[in-house]
Amino acid sequence: MTRPGCRETIVAAATALVDRRHAVTLRAVSREAGLPTSSIYPHFPDPPAILLAVCHESFRELETAVLGAADACSAGLAYLDFAVAHPHRYRVMFGAADLSGPALRLFTRVLADPRRTEPAADALVLWLGLHGLADQRATTRRSPRFAVLAPRLITSLV
Repeated sequence: MTRPGCRETIVAAATALVDRRHAVTLRAVSREAGLPTSSIYPHFPDPPAILLAVCHESFRELETAVLGAADACSAGLAYLDFAVAHPHRYRVMFGAADLSGPALRLFTRVLADPRRTEPAADALVLWLGLHGLADQRATTRRSPRFAVLAPRLITSLV
């Protein structure tokens, strides 16, 4: 029998480990969650399955932030803000899991406009630009110029 909320507790513990750049192992997750290791198996067969759940939950958070934005430019900034606020999680989301398909669908929704002749292509261009910018922001020293350049880039892509 599984405890209610146990899966969520496991995913939250693994997310905390990712955010701190710690390995997501069964032992580490059980220690972080305060659960016996054996209680993880009914929910997840192995650490990669836990990591995938972290990625999907994190993507739901990202999706909520992006879709809650007032317009496409604000949605792009929300995407970048998520990547900056959760740099390790962001890297795992697009490394350990391939979330490029869901990201493309997300930005197709952001750019939904019947006047667009190629909405999927426009969404791909926007997401690739944002993804590249997020990666650059994560790997280079933060510069005050970034705050100025990001909206300019997003506006040019939208």
